[in-house]
Amino acid sequence: MLEVYLFVNPLGEQCVRDEQNVLRLANDSDKQIQFQFVPLLNINVIQKAMQRQGLKATDWQAQNQQSQQLYRIILDYKAALFQGKKRGRNFLIAMQDALLKAGQRYSEDLVTAVAERCKIDLDMFMEDRNSDLAKQAFHADQRLASEMNITAASSAVVFDCDHYDYGVLLEHFNYATLFDLVNGQLDPFDELAQHTNCANLDGTQLHVL
Repeated sequence: MLEVYLFVNPLGEQCVRDEQNVLRLANDSDKQIQFQFVPLLNINVIQKAMQRQGLKATDWQAQNQQSQQLYRIILDYKAALFQGKKRGRNFLIAMQDALLKAGQRYSEDLVTAVAERCKIDLDMFMEDRNSDLAKQAFHADQRLASEMNITAASSAVVFDCDHYDYGVLLEHFNYATLFDLVNGQLDPFDELAQHTNCANLDGTQLHVL
C-alpha cells in the first residue's frame, strides 16, 4: 500500500493543480493508494500568497489578514473532514473553485453555501469549525509538516508501506513523475538510501525522509 501526503496552501493555484494530479493518480494507478491533503500555514506560504497578489512583504496588516483568512479556511476544511474524508475533500475543492476560479470573497455566507452544496451537516459543521478539536487538528498538521521537513506548499511525500521504512519527498513535481514513482517505473529509494537527494530529469527534487 502507498500513502501520499500532499501539503497545500488552500489558496494556491499550483496546489489546486497538484490536488487534481493526486486525484487523477488514485484513479489511474492499479496500486492501493491512501492520500491526504494536508493544509500548510507558515510565513513562507503567507509571503508567497501576498507576492502573487502584488502585496508587499512589509505590509504587516495585509500579512495578518492573509494569515487569518488562510487559518479560517483551514479550520473550515478540518471541520468538513470530521464528516468524512470525501466530504472534506469536496468542500476544499469547492471552496477553491469559488475563491480562485469564480473570484468570490471569503465570507460566512460563502462558507455556508459551500457546506450545504457539499451535503455537510450544517449545525455540526458550524460548531466544529470553531471548536478546540479543529484547532488541535490544525496544529497536528503543522507538526507533521515540521517532522517531514516541509517548508513549502505543493510538496508531496510518498511512502511505500510494504517495502520501505522511509518515504520520498517530491518538490516541483508533475503528474508524470508522481505516476512513475507510484507505479515503480521510477525507483529512487535505492539511490536515495545512499544520497541525501537527487534530481529527476523533469526538475523534480527527490529527498529521502
